[in-house]
Amino acid sequence: MIEETPHPTITNVDVMSTPDGEEFELKVTAYIMNPLNTDTGSLSLKVKSKDPSTNLITSEHEESVGYLKAQEQSYKTISFNVPKSGEQLVVIELFEDGSLLDESTTHVRLASAVTEEVPNVILTDLMIETIQATNYGEDIIFEASPGLYNQGNEANKITVVVTAIVDDYTRYTGSAIASNLENNQKTRATVRMTVPADGSYSFSVDVIVDGKVTSSAATTSSIKLHDLKLETPTTYALVASSSPVEEMPTTEATEEVATDSSSGQPSPGFETPVFIIAMLCAMGILKRWKKDR
Repeated sequence: MIEETPHPTITNVDVMSTPDGEEFELKVTAYIMNPLNTDTGSLSLKVKSKDPSTNLITSEHEESVGYLKAQEQSYKTISFNVPKSGEQLVVIELFEDGSLLDESTTHVRLASAVTEEVPNVILTDLMIETIQATNYGEDIIFEASPGLYNQGNEANKITVVVTAIVDDYTRYTGSAIASNLENNQKTRATVRMTVPADGSYSFSVDVIVDGKVTSSAATTSSIKLHDLKLETPTTYALVASSSPVEEMPTTEATEEVATDSSSGQPSPGFETPVFIIAMLCAMGILKRWKKDR
């Protein structure tokens, strides 16, 4: 019996369709995992739609994914148009340096009218719990559990993607699937990840329903996982990606204001009262001087 050599794989595929004139726009999201202890070569995805009755290709699109680090997960969404409705087979292929590694096939039905409201699942917060140190204390295993709330119709399949961010070049991504979330129902999806223990991380979270991102949010500050108590869940606030973040005054600005106050300069808003008091005093002195004469 020959064992298959491990290689990067497609772990899950989401497909969403939207009418676009006489055609349909397909948004295909592929989730990719690198199970190896080494980084991948250059990865790319090719997506095809086929007529199941004739097996003829009706549309095709290809995009680059880039590189995946060892033990890392990622996802890629590809949008393209299909020139007909009805039954379609969506085939997605994963390549590394031009060689086919894995493929996945999904059967979809394209309808001209949308009969149901799309579920609107939003994020509420992020709970983090460190599980244990591993690799002689070099790495740490933790669980990130985003809170979810469904404002729309029942959602049968929800994908949650959590990214631990060190800087613009170093990121660790994990995903989990939650299902059967009814209207006005809350739940949590738990993503287990392993990252270097000595890092300081900010977190971003994406919620994907039927291939569409319904909510994106991030923590407001960096978190040092090795400072958290083991097996003690800690909840952090999330800020929606579109929400403005109010900046606090910098330390330099605060120190500058303090210096001005101690130097005896009047603060803004006090110039007028001081001037009036000075004028009244001057008038009183002048009247007294004339009276004395």
